[in-house]
Amino acid sequence: MKINLGSGPQKGINGWINIDKKKGADISIDITKGLPFPTDTINTIYTSHFLEHLCYNDICVVLKECFRVLIEGGEILVSVPDSMKFIKAYIQKDYRKVTLGNSDMMVPSFLISANEGIYSKAIIDTGCAIDWINYIAYSNSEHKYMFDEENLLAHLKIAGFCKQRLREFDFSIDKLYGRKASLYAVAYK
Repeated sequence: MKINLGSGPQKGINGWINIDKKKGADISIDITKGLPFPTDTINTIYTSHFLEHLCYNDICVVLKECFRVLIEGGEILVSVPDSMKFIKAYIQKDYRKVTLGNSDMMVPSFLISANEGIYSKAIIDTGCAIDWINYIAYSNSEHKYMFDEENLLAHLKIAGFCKQRLREFDFSIDKLYGRKASLYAVAYK
């Protein structure tokens, strides 16, 4: 069995069971309250751009619950925003001017060169470089936690996963939106 946590309000395809708090997913529950599966029953768990919407304590609960339901040797595949990319752009002043909507803005170069999508509801435009740190940290009050490579792998290890490592973008499961602004990891039970 394969489950997609924080999928949004849509049904799973290709054998995936989508789980989200919003109605419309295959299973609509608050994931921070636990997963409705017995221990050692799930082969694969995928979560993309969901964990950063949780506070620290809830991230810990969700990852431990993922560990519980996975079979021995099962894998968790994670994608989250890579906060370090935004921080590096800020420190190195690596921005380029582009037109977004009706105004010109300084945007981190890695977003422009990758033709990345930008979440318009989260744009802050004071004309200051720190706007992009606020963009990734808070995302219009939707984000509650920031990740970098070290922190993401540490969370997986603390939850009990072994062989946690960064992985490459996978066209078969990962969304193109945010590809260059994301971190990708895999870990095993």
